[in-house]
Amino acid sequence: MKILVIHGSLRKGKTYALTKEIMDYLLAKSDVEFIEINVSELNLPFCTSCHICFDKGEEHCPNYDSYSVVYKELLDCDGVILSGVTYMWALNAAMKNLLDHLSFNFHRPKLFGKKGMVVVTSAGAGDKSVAKYLKTVLGQWGINGAVIMTRSTKEERLVSAEKQEAKVQRIAEKFYKQLVSKQFISPTLRSIAVHNAFRSMSLSTSSECERDTEFWKQNGYHNRAYPVKAGPKYIAGAIVFSLANFTTKILEKKATKSN
Repeated sequence: MKILVIHGSLRKGKTYALTKEIMDYLLAKSDVEFIEINVSELNLPFCTSCHICFDKGEEHCPNYDSYSVVYKELLDCDGVILSGVTYMWALNAAMKNLLDHLSFNFHRPKLFGKKGMVVVTSAGAGDKSVAKYLKTVLGQWGINGAVIMTRSTKEERLVSAEKQEAKVQRIAEKFYKQLVSKQFISPTLRSIAVHNAFRSMSLSTSSECERDTEFWKQNGYHNRAYPVKAGPKYIAGAIVFSLANFTTKILEKKATKSN
């Protein structure tokens, strides 16, 4: 099984060390291999929100060559580990910049069925909210139910080394079992709602995102509330899609009259 590890820190400090602890545990499994990418080595300019990736496709992004290796490995791997660090109670800028460049995955999600893990540390607070954000991002890409591993300096001081190691092993084992079993993880209501909002946008007659429309129709997603099993949550998706369509039609009529 191939696991993509994205190291978001610009230096190899505590976040990197914690991620390596998890990797060492997983490496003891004979069927695991890692592809590691350091954001610090991508030389990635800031995303300017030019929308070219939405309108024409990610390969038209002026910075695509800098992050294309990340996207290609995302498509090829079985599991993803996002390793982020907390700056001022938020995700560090370098990692956020990479995620901004990959935002077309919200419009055109392709990672359904893959498994995810989030690793975040902090020197004080904010690690849990950052981890929650990264888990949400993975969910919108199609990677539902990512496992979360956090560690703060407070935890390092108050929790014994043995208990910290046990926590690493417990969470790493949970991630590994998800990979092996390929167990189905139901998407959150939020993931389904956002998914159907983009579904409605891409199919709108006023949409300027040609690549989005093409993607949803080619994959058969345009007539489904969610690409994988979601149980009763399908209803929420259908409701959001109907409301979004209704709102869009009203706005289109107003725009036509004003013209």
